[in-house]
Amino acid sequence: MRNQEAARYARWAAMAAGLIALVVVAIYAGRAISEARHRDIPARVAASVQRQMQTFSYNGMEKNRTIFTIRASRATQFKTGNSALLEDVWISIYGRDGNRNDNIHTSECSYAQETGAIQCKGAVKIDIQGANPSSGVPLEDSLHITTSNLEFDGQTGEASTPAPVEFSLPQGHGHGVGVSYSTRAAIVRIEHAVEFDMAASPKIGGLPLSIRAESLEVRRDDHKVLLAGPVIVRQGDRELSAGNVTISLDQKFHAQEALAEGHPTIRVSRSGDTFEASAATMEADLSPEGGIERIEARGNVTGSRQMAKGSSHFSSDRVDFSLEPARNVLRQMTAVGSVVAESQQSGVLQSLKTTALRLNFTPGTQPDQQRVSEAKTLGPSTILLRSPDDTTELRGPAFAVRFGENNHLAGLLGTNTEIRRISGHSAPQISTAQRLKASFSPDGQWSRVQETGDVKFQQGDRQASAQRAEVDRTEGQVILTGSPVISDSLSRTTAAKVTLDQKSGEFAAQGGVLSTYLPPHDKPVNATAEAAHIAAAQLSGSTSSGRVVYSGSARLWQGKSVLEADQIAISRNEKEMHASGNVIAVFPQTSGPGIVPVSQGKAPGPVLWEVRAPELTYSSDQAKANLLGGVRITSGQVSLGARAVEIDLLAGDSPASGGSSLPGGQLSRVVAEGDVVVRQGMLRATSEMATYTARDGKFVLSGGQPTITDASGNSTSGRSLTFFLPNDTILIDSQEGSRTLTKHRVEK
Repeated sequence: MRNQEAARYARWAAMAAGLIALVVVAIYAGRAISEARHRDIPARVAASVQRQMQTFSYNGMEKNRTIFTIRASRATQFKTGNSALLEDVWISIYGRDGNRNDNIHTSECSYAQETGAIQCKGAVKIDIQGANPSSGVPLEDSLHITTSNLEFDGQTGEASTPAPVEFSLPQGHGHGVGVSYSTRAAIVRIEHAVEFDMAASPKIGGLPLSIRAESLEVRRDDHKVLLAGPVIVRQGDRELSAGNVTISLDQKFHAQEALAEGHPTIRVSRSGDTFEASAATMEADLSPEGGIERIEARGNVTGSRQMAKGSSHFSSDRVDFSLEPARNVLRQMTAVGSVVAESQQSGVLQSLKTTALRLNFTPGTQPDQQRVSEAKTLGPSTILLRSPDDTTELRGPAFAVRFGENNHLAGLLGTNTEIRRISGHSAPQISTAQRLKASFSPDGQWSRVQETGDVKFQQGDRQASAQRAEVDRTEGQVILTGSPVISDSLSRTTAAKVTLDQKSGEFAAQGGVLSTYLPPHDKPVNATAEAAHIAAAQLSGSTSSGRVVYSGSARLWQGKSVLEADQIAISRNEKEMHASGNVIAVFPQTSGPGIVPVSQGKAPGPVLWEVRAPELTYSSDQAKANLLGGVRITSGQVSLGARAVEIDLLAGDSPASGGSSLPGGQLSRVVAEGDVVVRQGMLRATSEMATYTARDGKFVLSGGQPTITDASGNSTSGRSLTFFLPNDTILIDSQEGSRTLTKHRVEK
C-alpha cells in the first residue's frame, strides 16, 4: 500500500487546478486602465453620428443604456461611397450593467456609415479590464490582447479577427489564432491554437507553467472561463491533459472552481519513475486567495506508477483531496466506491480492496513532499500480501494502517478480522479474532500479528482457539494464551499456553495440559469406544510426525483403564504409545467364570489389575502392552512379578483401541517372563514364565522349575503349575503325572 504516488497525484492535480485558476483570476482581475490615459474621452451622449472631420463618436445603445462607445481623434469622409476613415480609434465597452471598461485601440479603421461596420487592418490592442465598482480604481491585473485585421459591428457590438493573437497577463503571456468579442454577451474567445506560459512563482510551485488548448473562451456574465481541448498543462516533469477545462468565478471574479472533463489525465516522469492518473472528471475548489481547498476526481478514477523496482496501481469510483490552501499541500484523501490499491516490488505483492478509504498526510523528508501518515478503510476490506512462497489475506469490516517515514507499511489495526495464509503446499491457515494488531518489516511483509478476543485458528482438520494469539512470521511461531484449545478430528487439548511452529509443524503446551482423544467415527460402539484423557504438566509434539509427548506427572484414563508415568509419548503414525518413569497402569479384566470381586464386603464389580513398571510400550495394531525393567501386577490378593510382561488388551472380541494408539481395552491375557513370582494369599509360586488368561481365570507357570509354596513352607514342583482362581484348585504337571490340589494345602 505504497502512498507516495497518491501524494504526488493529489499535489499535482491541486497545482494544475490552481494554475488554471490563476489564469482566470488574471483575466478578470483588472477592472479599468489608468484614468489618466483617457482623461480626454468625452462624457457619454445619446445615440447619434457626428460627421465632424476632427472627431468622431458613436454610442451603441440598448434599452437607453450605452453598451459601447466608438471614438476617433480624426475622421475623413470620402466623396464617393458612404464610408469614412477613422484615425486613433478607441472602442470602449461598458456592458449591459455598466460594470466593464474594456478598450479596443488601433491607429486606423474604415467605417461604413450604412451598416456601422468598422474594419481595422493594422495592429489592434484589446484591454480586458474593469473598474472597481466601489472606488472606480482599475484593478492591478488585466488581459492585454494584440492582433490585427479586426472587424467590429457597430450594430451588434461584435468584434472578431482570424489573425494571430498575442495576449499577456502579469503572470505570463500567450498566443493563439483568431479572437472574437461579444460586447453584449460579454464573451471573449480566442478561437484556435491557444498557448500560454506563466512565469515561476510560489503560488504555482516555483516552476514555470505552460497551458495549451484548442480555444479559450471568457464568459464574463456567466462567471466562467472555458478551455476547449485537447487541453495540456505542463510544469516541469508534470503534465495534465483533458478534453476541456471550465473555471467558475465568484461575484468578485475570483476563481472559485476548476473542472477538467474529457478523461483528464495527470502524468509525471522523473528519473525512470513514471506516474499516471486519470478520471472522467476532476474538479477543484479554490479559496478567495487562490489556494486549493479541495479536489474531486469522479468516474473510473485510476492511477499507476512504474518504477525500476516494481509498479503500483490504484482505482476507485471517486476520490476527494483536501488541501491546506495557504501552502497548497495535501492534508487528506478519501476514495469511495470499489477502491483497489496494488503495489508490487521485489516479488512482493500488496493489495487492498475496500468500499471506501481515507488517507491522512504529513510533511515528508523534503520541504515540497507529503507522505501518508495513516490510512483507514471505511467499509468491508480485504488486504492481500503475497510473496513467492507465502500468501496472506486479511478481511475485516475496517482497518487502520500506519505508515513509516519511508512510506512503507508499518502497522495495522483491525476488528472482527479473518486472516487466511497459504505457505508452500500446506493446507490454508485461517484465523479469526475480535481485534488485530500487526506490524510490518521494511520490505512490506508482515512481521508480527497480535490477535485478541475469541481467537480461532484452523488448518485442515486442526483447530485452535484462545483469548490471545501472537504470530511471529520470522520465527513462524504462534503463541496462544487465555484458555487456549487445540484440536483435530480425533483429539482436543487445553493448557495455560500453547506454542505452534508453522514452519516445522511442531507444537508445545504448558500448564495444566489436558487432552481428550475421541474414538474413530467408523468403529462400532462398544465397551471401550469412549474418549481417552491425558493430563500432564506440559506437552510437546509434531503434526508432521504425528508424535506427542506428555511429561510431568502424566496421567491417562479411559473408562476404567488408568495409566500414570513421568512421561507418556504417543505416535499416531506408528499407532504406538510409550510410557516411561514410575509407570502405574490399571486395566479392567474381561469377564470370565467366577471372577473374584475386587474386595470382600462390597457389591461385585469389575476385576481391576494394577501394573507397575519402569517402562510400558503399547501397540494398537497388536493390542498388546509390553512392560520392562521389573514388573509387578496385582489384583486383590493375586499378584505377579517378573522382569518383563506382555498384556493383551481387548475390547470385547476386537482390538480395544479401534485403530488408536492408546491402551483403552480390557485385560484378557498376561504373559510374564524372567524370575516370575505369583502370589495368592499365603501361596507363592515361582517359574521363568507365567501366562494368565482372564477368560477362564487361570495362571499357567512353566519354564525353569515351577514351584509352589504354602504358608507353612511346604512346597512342590512340576513341569508346569496351573492356578485356577475361580475354584481354588492347583493343577500340578510333573514326571509322576498330573494331580489336582486345593489351595489350602500343598503336598510334597
